[in-house]
Amino acid sequence: MKKSIYFLVGMLSLGALFTGCNDDDDFGKAVNITVENATNLEGDIFGVIVTEGQPLQLKPFIMPESARKNAISYHSAGEPTGAIDLSEDGLITPKLTTPATGAIPSPLGTDTIIVRVDDGSGTFVKYPIRVISNVVLVSSITIQSAGQNVEAEKGKTFDLAPNITINPTNATDKSVTYTSEDETVTTVDQNGLITIVGEAGRSTNIVVTANDRGKQSSTCKVKVAAEAPMYVGFPYSDKWEASSNLATKEGNIKDLFDDNNKTYWCPDITTRPIYDPVCYLDINLGGVIKFGQLGWRHRVLNYSHLQCHTFKLEAKKAEGDAWTDLGEFATEPLKVENYQLFPVTPTEAQYIRITFIKGHLRDGKSDWNYSESGNVSVGDLQVSIYNR
Repeated sequence: MKKSIYFLVGMLSLGALFTGCNDDDDFGKAVNITVENATNLEGDIFGVIVTEGQPLQLKPFIMPESARKNAISYHSAGEPTGAIDLSEDGLITPKLTTPATGAIPSPLGTDTIIVRVDDGSGTFVKYPIRVISNVVLVSSITIQSAGQNVEAEKGKTFDLAPNITINPTNATDKSVTYTSEDETVTTVDQNGLITIVGEAGRSTNIVVTANDRGKQSSTCKVKVAAEAPMYVGFPYSDKWEASSNLATKEGNIKDLFDDNNKTYWCPDITTRPIYDPVCYLDINLGGVIKFGQLGWRHRVLNYSHLQCHTFKLEAKKAEGDAWTDLGEFATEPLKVENYQLFPVTPTEAQYIRITFIKGHLRDGKSDWNYSESGNVSVGDLQVSIYNR
């Protein structure tokens, strides 16, 4: 019986405790309020930024959670400047517009508002509301490295536009104007195409200017280069392969490309000056080039080996292609110090064939109507790319 009485008294005491909590006058009242749209303006100043022509609905956030059902009101703090309209439900409508000319103020204007929790707690927050222009000016123009210093020959063109970057990417007006500081050196059209018109060695600047009111600019330097050489040597590499239909009698076939005339290659020709059997040398360049010129240098004089007088050149782009005849060429005799250069019709080629036809005549011989045993030797060869 006593245990039952004690249990009943305990339950009544616990019920009294919960009843006391529900009667707390502060339960459900706000202790803090912020606005989710607020941002750090500078230092420790927080506020809301709205863009011209773009209304913004404020999103308040109340703590604790139990207070979020309470009513919220929105008010101007002090005398409004006319920068915004503020509705009863917290919709901010910017009223200012960007001036048509001149500098753009930043911000266009500011009003201050109060957001209050209407629960008797006195909880509120005050924010400056800044209206900013919807015009985003160009802050800078970047010219990529390939367009910062242009050097090209007279008559050549260079497209500057792909090398231009407008910052920021969301600039309202990203159009630009191109201007040459000296049109006797280079001209430029409004698409950014530069045309070199001056003489070698002269230089000037191309100025790229933003068309918006900020007028940011950047400069490209242009120099007129000396005329490019018509032919550029294609250097020998391990990718090259050389072979002949005849065995090598003396020397090394790779010595043809070492630019050292003390070494040479001698195919096993048995009859000269009309070479028999026919001999050809094949060169695989390891990649396609615009073949434009062959350089030939006789081996340093050795009269037991006859120098080649006439040879035929052929070329092809792919291994399975037919050979293209590029013509026959005659060398000068006894010329061993310098390369003799033989331009050809510029041809896309990876494979070159040199066919030996006949050698120079012996002293006292007036034509090739004779025959003797012997060989032909070659000192050095060069392959050049057509550079125009």
